[in-house]
Parts: sequence; structure tokens; C-alpha cells
Amino acid sequence: MATNQHDHIREQILAALRHPEAEEGLYFRNFFHLHEEDERPSVLGAHAEILAALEELVAEGLVSMLPSVGSEDERIFSLAR
Repeated sequence: MATNQHDHIREQILAALRHPEAEEGLYFRNFFHLHEEDERPSVLGAHAEILAALEELVAEGLVSMLPSVGSEDERIFSLAR
């Protein structure tokens, strides 16, 4: 993956998490699957690229993750406090 693409995905993730709609966090699937009424930006990239960037942001302490009891789509990500 090109560094510029990876950095762009990271920026998109942080922008989505800063949006007021994400105040309580976002499920993994909500980064790329928006509903008609959603106003936050989507994250453009392959699911594997988005997940890798999210895991990196968690490791850096910029994003926190609540574990799920189901699939990876059920994990909730939010800005670290």
C-alpha cells in the first residue's frame, strides 16, 4: 500500500471519528457503509486497508476500540480521550 494512500485513510478515519455523529463511536462497518441520513464522511479504501489503519491508530493511542462479542464489524472505535 502506498504511504500516501495509507496516510489518507488514517486522516479520513480521524475525520469521521471527529464528526458529531461519531460522538459515541463508530462500528467498523460505519466507516465505509453510510446510510442516507448520515452526514459524516466515509472512509475510502479496501476493508483490509481501513482495518490496518484503525489498528495502527489504536496502537498509537489516537483511537480506542471496544471489543465485540461478534464479528469484527461489531467492534466500536472512537477517538481516544
